[in-house]
Amino acid sequence: MKKLTVIAAAIVMAFAMGLYAADKLVIDDCDDGDAQGLAGGWWYAYNDSQSGGNSTVTPGPGKFEMAKQSKGYAAQLKGTVGNKLGWDFIGMGVTLTKEAGCPTAKPVDVSKYTTLTFKMKGTFTGGRLVVRLPYTENKCAEGSYEQKTLTEWADYEVAINSKLSKDWVTVRLDLRKDFKQPKWAKKNVDIETVLKNLKNLDFHFSSPDGDSIDVTIDEIAFE
Repeated sequence: MKKLTVIAAAIVMAFAMGLYAADKLVIDDCDDGDAQGLAGGWWYAYNDSQSGGNSTVTPGPGKFEMAKQSKGYAAQLKGTVGNKLGWDFIGMGVTLTKEAGCPTAKPVDVSKYTTLTFKMKGTFTGGRLVVRLPYTENKCAEGSYEQKTLTEWADYEVAINSKLSKDWVTVRLDLRKDFKQPKWAKKNVDIETVLKNLKNLDFHFSSPDGDSIDVTIDEIAFE
């Protein structure tokens, strides 16, 4: 029994070392090929259907699957935005931990980190691809898997269009210098408040012209 306890402790320690290696929080390396992140959160996809839009995303909402690569797996956002709303959208994201999603909606404090890093490759025909840091209530709406926005949807974001390439590139984003709220934001929130209460990351693509995108993301971490 003592030997089994030691082995179990070693396994837990090895996992923790991988998750927090070199003082970084690895959200997912996608190596296992499933929709659950390394930190315990879950990947998801979304479109504008709940807002009356006709954008399409693959895999569809509630059906997220990792995309097979030449070596291992990666998260893939693939789809076409519609033309009904004027600024139609699709996206994918991941909750940071298992508890960060509904029904618990427990935030994660990432304020000790300075950088969000990930690898990506892909193509798009136009439009705007951003990484967003959604700031939402620390509770879920009754009977829903959503949390109410605390920024009126004007979340901190950074455009990454110019970094997109057909070949893998490593993206490093300064959490305090690169991320900004949109100019149209009516409710300004301090970035430190957002970083101390983060629950998920979104890769959000929007366009008014029916554009398409196929982007693959891998090795997401806070450093």
